[in-house]
Amino acid sequence: MTSKVHTRVQLQTKPCLSKMATLLLFLCFLFSYFSYAAQARNCHRVWNCKGDIRCWEECKNEHNGKGLCDLYTAPSVPKQCFCAYKC
Repeated sequence: MTSKVHTRVQLQTKPCLSKMATLLLFLCFLFSYFSYAAQARNCHRVWNCKGDIRCWEECKNEHNGKGLCDLYTAPSVPKQCFCAYKC
């Protein structure tokens, strides 16, 4: 009779462990998702370009980013300096 009671208790605890494992896995997923979302995002700024080197230096000094001037523009549009940096 004792073995039957032991078997019953064992069968009842397995679903509970399964639910706990599922809950733990779900919580790990949520934690990894929110930690990824909290990482720094890329921001961009644009201003009139006054030369490739100056664009690169201004972006590096002001935003700790990477700056690059337009390669091609329309004749009446001034070149733009595009600066990408971490927010």
